[in-house]
Amino acid sequence: MPVRRGHVAPQNTFIDTIIRKFDGQNRNFIIGNAQVEGCAIIFCNDGFGELSGFSRAELMQKSCSCEFLYGENTSEEGINQIKNALEKGEECQVEITFYKKD
Repeated sequence: MPVRRGHVAPQNTFIDTIIRKFDGQNRNFIIGNAQVEGCAIIFCNDGFGELSGFSRAELMQKSCSCEFLYGENTSEEGINQIKNALEKGEECQVEITFYKKD
């Protein structure tokens, strides 16, 4: 299997399927590993890097709760909803303000 840039998890056909399905659909996304503490980012597509202002190298292994994108207008309620959903392994939909690197 070819090596994908920005993919730092052991090869997994499930993850590769998700990447193939969504990467070409003009979506900006990251994939986190919920089995490690902090739910580290194991993949980000080019669109997410462009949107956030971070390079793939800067994003890899950061928490998928995207704490590095929080700013002065990011609501505490939204932050808590994201953290709780990650801890419980549940899906949630949150409207939250994130900030670009610059």
